Amino acid sequence: MNGMLQKEMQDYILKQSELFLNSFKSTDGLTTVKLAKHEQIDRTVASRYLNQQVKQGKMCKINIRPVIFIKTNFSEIRQEYKSITEFQKHYLRLMKNSAFDEVIGSNGGLKKQVDQIKAALLYPDNGLPAIIFGESGTGKGHLVKKSYQYAINAGILLKAAPFIMINCAQYADNPELLSSILFGYVKGAFTGADKRKNGVLQGADGGILFLDEVHRLNAEGQEKLFNYMDNGFFSPLGDNNEKIYSSARLIFATTERRENFLETFLRRVPIVINMPTLEKRGPTEKRRLIEMFFLKESKKIQKNIVVSEHVLTKLSQHRYAANVGEAENIIKNMVALSYSKKANSNSEVLITIKDLPTAFLSNEKATHNIPSNKKVVFDFRDKISVKNNQNRAASRQIMDAWKYMHQMDIHHVLERDKYEYIVNNLMNYLYFSVLESEDILFKYIISEVRDILQLMQYGEKFYNNNNLLYKISAYIYYLLEFSKEIPETLKLSSKVRSLFSKEYKFIQKIKPLMEKQFEIKITDLDIIWLSIMIAREDLPVDIIPAVIMAHGYATASSIADTCNGILKYPVYQSIDMLPSASSEEMVNSLRNIIGELSPTNGLVILIDMGSLTQTIDKIKRFFSYPVLVVNKVSTPVALEVGNYLQQHIELRRINQLIGNTRVESTFHKPLKNTRNVIVTTCMTGMGTAEQIGNLLRESFSGIIDVEVLPFEFYRVNEDINKIVTDGANVICIVGIDDPQVEGIPYLGLEDIISGEKIDDLKKILLNVATAENVNVAEHKMVKNFSLSRVMGSLTILSPEKVLSVIEGFLNNTAQELGESISNKNQIALYVHIASMIERLVRNQGIKQYQGDNSLIVKDDVYSVLKKKLSVIEDEFLISVTDAEIAYIRDLITK
Repeated sequence: MNGMLQKEMQDYILKQSELFLNSFKSTDGLTTVKLAKHEQIDRTVASRYLNQQVKQGKMCKINIRPVIFIKTNFSEIRQEYKSITEFQKHYLRLMKNSAFDEVIGSNGGLKKQVDQIKAALLYPDNGLPAIIFGESGTGKGHLVKKSYQYAINAGILLKAAPFIMINCAQYADNPELLSSILFGYVKGAFTGADKRKNGVLQGADGGILFLDEVHRLNAEGQEKLFNYMDNGFFSPLGDNNEKIYSSARLIFATTERRENFLETFLRRVPIVINMPTLEKRGPTEKRRLIEMFFLKESKKIQKNIVVSEHVLTKLSQHRYAANVGEAENIIKNMVALSYSKKANSNSEVLITIKDLPTAFLSNEKATHNIPSNKKVVFDFRDKISVKNNQNRAASRQIMDAWKYMHQMDIHHVLERDKYEYIVNNLMNYLYFSVLESEDILFKYIISEVRDILQLMQYGEKFYNNNNLLYKISAYIYYLLEFSKEIPETLKLSSKVRSLFSKEYKFIQKIKPLMEKQFEIKITDLDIIWLSIMIAREDLPVDIIPAVIMAHGYATASSIADTCNGILKYPVYQSIDMLPSASSEEMVNSLRNIIGELSPTNGLVILIDMGSLTQTIDKIKRFFSYPVLVVNKVSTPVALEVGNYLQQHIELRRINQLIGNTRVESTFHKPLKNTRNVIVTTCMTGMGTAEQIGNLLRESFSGIIDVEVLPFEFYRVNEDINKIVTDGANVICIVGIDDPQVEGIPYLGLEDIISGEKIDDLKKILLNVATAENVNVAEHKMVKNFSLSRVMGSLTILSPEKVLSVIEGFLNNTAQELGESISNKNQIALYVHIASMIERLVRNQGIKQYQGDNSLIVKDDVYSVLKKKLSVIEDEFLISVTDAEIAYIRDLITK
C-alpha cells in the first residue's frame, strides 16, 4: 500500500473516529464497508488493514454487526469490546481520570482518597459535601484543585464553572467577617455595610467552594452552612427572610482531628477523606514528589537544575515533620540560594551535598556505601533525564510544554512572548540537537520545505528566510520522528489563538502542501504550535482575499495559478464548477471558501458568466464587508485586479478603474446596522414558535446579539421578505417543520434537542459572534434544550406527567402500526403533542388543518391514532379534533 493512500486512509479513520467518539452512535462508526467505499478499495483489503491496525495496538474494535473500528489517544484502550456501551464506559472513564494524572500517588498511596473525592463529585443533584482531614502540608489543597479539573473533564461542571477557595484561618480573629464573606450581606446588616454584597457561596454557584481550615467557622456561620447543606438555600447577613439558592458543591479541609467536630456537622458531610502523612505514602512516591518539586523550581527560574544522586537520596530518606509542604520549602530554599550565585549566568544551577540544610548533614550516618556519581537534570522545559543521555524524548517534552501552556491559558495569560519563550526554547534545543547529528532526513526536510515556501509564490526573499525555513523543518522532523498526538483536552482557547492570528492564517495556507509532501497529519494543535514558533518572523503582508469562480474542469484554477505566479503572491483562490452544478452546490462552494478565508476588510469575486451573479445575490446579505464582483473573468482582468490589490487600493476605487476598461463589475457596500435574526415557526400556530423563541433568547441573552422572531408557518416567506427589505439578516429558521425558505438554513427543534444540529447552529452563530461567546451560548442551549426543559416551557402541566403519558401513547401506537418511530420523529412528536395538550386544556385547539385537506382520510393510521389518543384524552380531559390528528399523522408518516 503506497504512502499517499495510507495517509488518506488515516485521515478518514481519524475523522470517522472523532465523529463516533462525539456521538457513540453505531451509524457514525467506521466500518470496513465505509472505508472501502471512501477509498475505492476492495473490502477485504480494508478489513485486513483495519484488523492489522488493531493487532498493532493503534486502533480498537467493537465486535457488533457491522464491526466498528476506532482510533483514540489512550494507550490504555483495550483491543476489543463486546458492545458500544462497554467501550463508551471505558473511554469516558479514561477521559475523567486524566485530570488526576498529575497527582503523584493517584494510583498508589492516594488512590482511596482520589476515589472518594470522585464519588463526592459524581453523586446526583450537585454531589455530596466532602471533608478532608490531614496534617498541615499533606496536599489537601492540591487534591481539591485537581478534583475541580476532573469535574470539568468529566462533564460534571461546565468549563466556565467557578472554583473559589477560602482559608478560614485567615479570619480566626474576626468570625463575623468570615460569615459576611461566605454568605454576603444586605445594606445596613452591620456598621459599614453601606451597600449589598454577594457572598462566595453565591459566587460559586454551579462550581466548587473549598473551605480550608473550616473548623475556624463560628457557631452562627456553621448554622447557616447547615441550612444550605440541608435544602440548598441560605440567607445573607441582615435578612433571614431572604432565601438565596446556590448549586455550589462544598469541599472542606481541616488540620483538626475528627473527634473535635460536632456530630451535627459530620452527619451532613457523608464523604470523609483522610490524607496520609508523607512517610505513610512510601519511598517511591516520596522520591517522585521530590523530583517534581525540583522540576517546578526549574520552570520558575527558567534554568536547568542539576542535582546529584547523593542529594536526592538524602532528601528521600529524611523524615519531614510538616510533610509534603516542608519538603517543597526545603527544595525551594536550596534552589534559591544556589540560583542567587548564578542569577546573571546562563549556566545550569548545580545542587550538591553542600547545599543541603545543616540538619541533614548533622544527622549523616556513617556508611560504607559509595554514593553514586550520577546526576539528574531537571529541565525547565518539563523533562527529567539522566545527564549525558542523548535521548531527550522530544515528544514528552512537547507534551509537557502543552500542559504548561494549557495552564497559562486557564489562568488567562495573554502575553505573546511567554508562549513564544516556551515553544522557541524547546524547538531551538531540538533543532541544534538534530543539526549536530547531521541527520539526512532533516536535510531532506529543509530542502522540501524550501520548495513548498517557493510554491507559495511570495517571492525569493521569503523562501530564502532561513530562520522561518529551519523552524518549520525542525517541527516537521519532530512530527515524522517522535510525534505523539496531543490530546484535544490541551487545546488552547480562541483568545490565545487570536494572539497569533496572522501566523495561524499563514500556516493554514501551507498546511495542505506539507501534509501531502510529508504524508503526515497536521492537527489544529500543530498549527498553533507552528504559529507560536514563527511569531517573530517577517511574514508577508495580508491583502484583501480574492476568489475566481468559473465553469469547467480547471478553468478557475488555471487562471488563479497563472496570475499568482506572475504576481509572485497567492492573491487568488479558485472554485472550478461543473457545467451541471446546481444553484445550491454553487452557493455551498462559495460559502465554504469564504468561511476558510474569513474576510474582514473586503472580498473580490471574479466570475465567468452572469448567471453566477444569482449565486452571489443569495448570500450577499451575509456580507458585513465590501464586496467587488467582476464578471467575465480572464487572465488579463485577473492580473489587473490582483495588481491593484497588492497596491492596497480600496475596492470602490478598483471598481472605478476597471470600469474604465469596459470590464463589467459591481461594488456591494457592506450592510450597515444589520439586524441578525433567527426565525422560529410551527405549523400548528404561534404558541410553540413563541416558546422556542423564549428558550433561544434565554440562551443568547447578554452573549450573542441576535433577535429571535416567531412567525406564522404559512406566512413565513412573506414575513421574512418584509424584514429582509427593512435590512434584517435572517441567519436561520428553527421549528418543527421546514417551511422551505430558499437560501436560509433550517434547523429542526428535534435535532437541536437530540444534539444532532447543535454544531450546525454554532457554525451559523460564528458568522455573527465570537467563538468564545458561541461556546458560552452552547452550554446554555444544551441546558435549555433538554427535552424535559422544552416540555416544561410548553405546558403548565407537570412535564414529567406529560412525558410519561406521551411515551405510553407512542409505544402503543408504534406497536399497533407494526413499525418503529425514529428517535428524531419521537422528539418532534413529544414537543408537538405537549403543545397540543396545552392548547386543548386552554380550549384553544386547532379547528382546521392548514395542509392538504384531502389528506385527512380515515385510513388505518388515522384509526390507530384516534384509538390510542383516547389515553391522552382521558388523562387530561380533552377531545382531540380531526385537524389535530392530521398534524400528528404528518409527523408519524414523514
